[in-house]
Amino acid sequence: MGLLGIVICQLFFTLSLQFISAVYESIAMNMLAATTFVMAVVFRQESFQFKNISGQAKALGVAVSVTGATTVVLWDGPVVLKSSSSSGFTATWDAIIGGILLVIAVLGGSSWDILVGYVTRYYPADLSLTTMILFFGTIQTAVITAFIEKRSSWELKWEGGMVLLVILYGGILVTGLSYYAQLWCIREKGPVFMESYSPLVIVFSVILETLFLKTSVYLGSIVGAVLVVAGLYLLLWAKAKDTAQESMQGDESINSPLI
Repeated sequence: MGLLGIVICQLFFTLSLQFISAVYESIAMNMLAATTFVMAVVFRQESFQFKNISGQAKALGVAVSVTGATTVVLWDGPVVLKSSSSSGFTATWDAIIGGILLVIAVLGGSSWDILVGYVTRYYPADLSLTTMILFFGTIQTAVITAFIEKRSSWELKWEGGMVLLVILYGGILVTGLSYYAQLWCIREKGPVFMESYSPLVIVFSVILETLFLKTSVYLGSIVGAVLVVAGLYLLLWAKAKDTAQESMQGDESINSPLI
């Protein structure tokens, strides 16, 4: 799990930024929900029957949520507050290499979600499991980095304390606390439920950029946010419906006569 979640997923996402912009990485990150949903159905971690209403709601919810997140990234639309220009995508060798790295990262992240879904059934200690995953993932990443990066890259530059603050914030909150919350959520609700919230990253990014960085608000951001929330609601409604049906079946089996 350290190899899939830390080395393959996070490291390849970071390496892709050397070849493509963060805009297209955001698109790939929001494909985790759809990829995890497909893999969960294949590995029978998620019940899916397209004939019933809950199965259709799951498929539609994932599709709408991913569409909304992609809309926020790719389409600005008419200006709400002030004008801005958007850049297009140019197919170059760097873009191809970056795209390959993103595909590997998405597959690694989705595989991590599925594997965690199996492991947490037999190992319910989320905090110690998170510690072991991050510990072994750090060792593997350090070994790889020792062969790839120069020795000067390991020097910690002060620069007003901002670099140290970013490292501490990324290690403690973004990775440490986040992985613990993801493990707990996967154990309780499954990998699809956890990844269904990933498109909200772009929505919150737009809100925080508007509040703190005073960036513009575009119609594409508003439409995309609405689609993300609508897709998330559909998926959560379908999961709640499945949970209600499972509880009803359990009650019927308990109350059924022995003979």
